[in-house]
Amino acid sequence: MDKYVLETDLSHDLSFRPEKVEVSEGLLVVRRGDEVVLRVPLKDVESVRVEEGLGVDKLVLTVGGREVEACYFTPAKREEFRRLARVVETGMTPEDRGLETKSSKASTLSWLLKFMAPYRRRLLLGVLVSVLLTGLNLVPPYLLKVLIDSVLLGNHDRSLFVDLTAILAGSYGAYAAASAAQSYLLNTTGQRVVNDFRAKLFEHVINHSSSFIDRMSSGRIISRLTTDVGNTQWLMVWGLPTLTVNVLTLVGIGVILFTMDVYLALFVVVPTPVVIYLLLRYRGKSHKLYHRNWRRNSDVISTFSDTIPNYAMVKSFARENYEVDRFGKLVDRLYDAQKDVTRMNVSYWPLIGLITSLSTVAIWWVGGNQVIAGRIQLGVITAFIAYLSLFYGPINNLSNVIPFVQQAVTSGERIREVLESKPDVLPPKDPKRPNMRGDVKFEGVWFGYDPLVPVLRGIELTVRAGEKVAVVGKSGSGKSTLSKLLLRFYDPTEGRITVDGVDLRDVDLQYLRSRVGYVPQESVLFDSTVAYNIAYGSLRPVTSLEIVAAAVAARVHDEVMKLPLAYDTNMGERGNFLSGGQKQRISIARALLKDPDIVIFDEATSNLDVENEREIYAAIMGLSRGRTTIFVTHNVNEVMSSDRVVVMRDGVIVEQGSPSELVGREGELKKLFGDQAWEVRKLEERDMVGEVRKLLVPQEAKFTQGNRPSRVDLTLGGVTYRYLTPRLAFPVTDPGFLVLYDSEGKMVGLMEDYRTHPQREILERAVSLNDMVVRVRGVRKIELTGEELKWTVVTEKGEELTVSTKGRRNVMEVDGRVVLVDVNERVFDVELRKLDQRSKKLVSQIL
Repeated sequence: MDKYVLETDLSHDLSFRPEKVEVSEGLLVVRRGDEVVLRVPLKDVESVRVEEGLGVDKLVLTVGGREVEACYFTPAKREEFRRLARVVETGMTPEDRGLETKSSKASTLSWLLKFMAPYRRRLLLGVLVSVLLTGLNLVPPYLLKVLIDSVLLGNHDRSLFVDLTAILAGSYGAYAAASAAQSYLLNTTGQRVVNDFRAKLFEHVINHSSSFIDRMSSGRIISRLTTDVGNTQWLMVWGLPTLTVNVLTLVGIGVILFTMDVYLALFVVVPTPVVIYLLLRYRGKSHKLYHRNWRRNSDVISTFSDTIPNYAMVKSFARENYEVDRFGKLVDRLYDAQKDVTRMNVSYWPLIGLITSLSTVAIWWVGGNQVIAGRIQLGVITAFIAYLSLFYGPINNLSNVIPFVQQAVTSGERIREVLESKPDVLPPKDPKRPNMRGDVKFEGVWFGYDPLVPVLRGIELTVRAGEKVAVVGKSGSGKSTLSKLLLRFYDPTEGRITVDGVDLRDVDLQYLRSRVGYVPQESVLFDSTVAYNIAYGSLRPVTSLEIVAAAVAARVHDEVMKLPLAYDTNMGERGNFLSGGQKQRISIARALLKDPDIVIFDEATSNLDVENEREIYAAIMGLSRGRTTIFVTHNVNEVMSSDRVVVMRDGVIVEQGSPSELVGREGELKKLFGDQAWEVRKLEERDMVGEVRKLLVPQEAKFTQGNRPSRVDLTLGGVTYRYLTPRLAFPVTDPGFLVLYDSEGKMVGLMEDYRTHPQREILERAVSLNDMVVRVRGVRKIELTGEELKWTVVTEKGEELTVSTKGRRNVMEVDGRVVLVDVNERVFDVELRKLDQRSKKLVSQIL
């Protein structure tokens, strides 16, 4: 093994002096300068680990059964010493993992300019228009000079006066047109740039390896998609043109002033260094004060956001007065910070204004004396004062813009870091599509999220086709990592995983993941409807019946039907309108709808209540028939219902066998679960999809009105089902799909499109009395008040109504229609193609 040297940042006496740890020639040596603190032969080291503490970590060796603290270091060195521990354990020098290299700001700017190549013409045109604006802005003061000297105080040449007036009007008109052109060019280009940047970043990240997202964290990635892209867009579209315009303005005014009168021009230039010094000093001081103001403002907002949602806890502990006092102190601290900002602004800006004003006074005095003495004309001093008001503005602009330019270039570096990163998991060059219902084998698999800190150690495991295997173990034993490797979120550090004899690294990635169903411990739901979240599991278009069947199988259908819009109800961000159990069951329904060859349930029943757990798991078992199924679990029922149990500890398999076999021994499984009630049994397997399909009502069935207008009676095969309540499962996206409930609330029938049935009128009347969707034929007015929209609509019956919607989730666009859900949970269906032109225009302005 090559020599491996690492420095600590703490000494043995915990002072911040480094010590050297050397691993070479069969020895581990710790040195403090020339002094050897510790020398241990590597052959005597039984184990090595990093032991974490508060502010101080230790490298602990086990030598001859005795633990030795080899060296000390802060958490900043933790990862390096974990690698060292791996070096000592394996005798291998760690590979170069591609340390990030920081690019220079110049190279980043060059990279950004290359990215902007598709927009180069528009940007160049925008800069040229900006230069034109600069020139036009310098015209009026010069025209004023000519007007005074050659017309008002000269020979009163009327034709020159008319020409000057026309030129002035033309310059103002040209300035307005150029300003509009600049704004349009740069704004539209900026919007295109930011959207393209975000699309490119999103595509790159979504196709990247899981390890990249783990390292970066979603928060940092989102920051690059939002803040950094916005900063970079500002730099390329507004920052560089602003720099160009302000520099050109300074140069242009300077040239004009020195051309008109060198002596007077010096009075303009003399205060400039003082103004620049004050502006730079202000920037340095204001940065700290505004940062403190931001921090204290964040404290106030954070406290407010944290306390109000937890009002029940505050009241239950009678802490109202305490919270009021605490909030009051934070507001006072914020006021103090705001007061300091105000003091700073008052001390700088009036002084800078005074200096520039004194420069104007000096020009008045000196220039006025020269006019009186007849050495210069009155128009010159008038133009000087006019140009002076334009001269200091660009200096102030540049002092404000340059820090933002630096920040924007830094944002560009952060974006570049993401876009130039390479994924760890690469698609195969010659992708294969093996039979995914074949045996799954882990052959000598080693893996660590950090390759030098293994989570799995030499895993040898075969899961036979169609077998149900429960993987159990304490938290951190590596159970969930197995499922992530099987989905190829990561590749093994050593060894390989095969399906039907084909290495996963040779399998088409999209095909692999499309054939593996995965339900994680944390249910992941999108900010969309229940139907969308369930159907998300399938790559092919799915029918409403399949969605309902999956929901029934996951025992969530009845609860979904109680939501305001049933399967068309928007669940909110991350499904925050649902309980934990409901979210988990929707995740299960999504996996079941996928119809996978391999199913992985990673603690999937952890959020389910005891009453429903057995039924849900029975449905899962039924739908998993003939499929290879892996349960990562702590649940006794799941363990006892599997064909085989694999027990893991510290990344290795310590025990495996059938449930009855392992329960019969006093082994690792018994230690893990303790004295729980063991019952060797198989849960009932039910084909819930088949059972749901049997509920479809055929066309020959006969409907009559029930005992109430909102109910119907159904006669089928000589049997009459009375007092059925028809409900719409998809009132927005599939308004023909009908669910029939009996008087006890049990689902007894399904219709994929009741509108095609011969007794449509009877059904339609009953449906409208249970799920009323109002058809809209015209929109008269839309008013915006914050997040609330007030719609004045005309219904298909000619009635004019006011409908109030709050939030974007209550205005849905579906297949050429807009569906409004008002604050009282009334539903209005606006079919765009049937609206008049005025109504269409009103709607398009909002959507």
